[in-house]
Amino acid sequence: MNVVLLVIDSLRARSLTALGGNGPPTPFLDRLRRETLHFTRAYATDCWTLPSHASMFTGLLPSEHGAHFQHMALRQDVPTVAESLSDRGLQTSLVTRNFVFDGTIPGITRGFQQQRAICAPTDRRSLVALFLAAAKPRVRRHLRQTGFFHPFHRDSTEFLQRFARALLPADEPALGEVLAQMRRFRARRRPYFIFCNLYDVHAPYPPTNTSLIEPPTSVRTLIDNLRFPWVMSRLGAHTYLRSSFRLGDTNRLLLLRRYERAIALMDAKLSAFYESTTSEGLLDDTLLIVTSDHGEAFGEHDLYLHDASVYNTHLHVPLWIRDPRRRAERIKDIVSLRGLAALMVDAGTGGDGTGTLVDSSWRAAHPVAVAEHFHYLHARRADPRYRQNVACAIAGDEKWVVRRDGVRRYDLTADPDELRPQPAELADVAAAIRSDAVVDRLRTTVASAYSSGRVPRFATR
Repeated sequence: MNVVLLVIDSLRARSLTALGGNGPPTPFLDRLRRETLHFTRAYATDCWTLPSHASMFTGLLPSEHGAHFQHMALRQDVPTVAESLSDRGLQTSLVTRNFVFDGTIPGITRGFQQQRAICAPTDRRSLVALFLAAAKPRVRRHLRQTGFFHPFHRDSTEFLQRFARALLPADEPALGEVLAQMRRFRARRRPYFIFCNLYDVHAPYPPTNTSLIEPPTSVRTLIDNLRFPWVMSRLGAHTYLRSSFRLGDTNRLLLLRRYERAIALMDAKLSAFYESTTSEGLLDDTLLIVTSDHGEAFGEHDLYLHDASVYNTHLHVPLWIRDPRRRAERIKDIVSLRGLAALMVDAGTGGDGTGTLVDSSWRAAHPVAVAEHFHYLHARRADPRYRQNVACAIAGDEKWVVRRDGVRRYDLTADPDELRPQPAELADVAAAIRSDAVVDRLRTTVASAYSSGRVPRFATR
């Protein structure tokens, strides 16, 4: 069976009505809820792109695969889904404009035979304007001072140009490229695995399909367009982690409006893609996975973007799996996105899903989702609460967060927004989840050498 993995970068569950959240109308995602295996409690393994994708590609936690803020490389001895499927004769292809997958960060694209970077079509004048914007000292400082970029990115003038152009919305042509590849592989009778990272819901939250600027149809939109660059510039270089950082409700709601508009636009793009693939029979022998790598914060827990968090605003993500051999079902069991790795390898090698997260008996034997965050060591003037590694375990209606200063328990039924932590001990976690291995992993992550402030060298190619 073919495998197509669509990851909508930064799409959080709490902004989707299909998952009981507050957000814009999303008729297509509502349709997926009725036509697929719809997982209501899927969780990422970290709050940002690199470690979360690495977990989907390997089935491992960030502490195991190494692709996180304190290492920035996938371990060389860790096999990936793309490698496994390529070795078994599948065509493996990556489609994205996200810089995480441009080949700079060691290991994360390993196994993909074909890698296609998609950029929005622009005229010469627009490109010059974008380059000049990226060349400003403020933006250069942002690239140098944020942990989301590899050192090779920060030192590259060419990357500055690519990064500037990548800010423009381009998920329509990206999905068009996925569709074209599916057609070509079918015509050649070649089984395939295609991964596509969709970026238009990611900051800066494009409010249209072609521009970062909202059409000035009212005084409010005109003011928003003028204010937005200043608001985004305030979020650069992890400044939101400083104890003195404040962003007023007016500016916070501006960001949230753009984000929700981007979600609505994404819904329409996915609908068009789905209509084409289903009408042409391309999904008759294809496992289609639609998910997100992490959520996004708009002031929840005093956080913005996606950083320094194991809160559910970042970890709880949508997950829809369309398997032509299975009936649609709403699944309330807890699952981790790292379970997708085994599922994709199984589907691509002729398996029936037994022993993977689509198997109810497997889910019953794996009822705990674990997430970790390795903090960025170079964030200037970050509040002490963010200068530590954190980890969590989610089981049933309980969640335990392990920090340097102790364990906190959350009752997710009574306190779904995680506002009322209760003190706990690791022994409480062990008694509740009955897994010494998970408890040891939580303890090791938080107490790792990196938590002491020792700065490791970044991995190189």
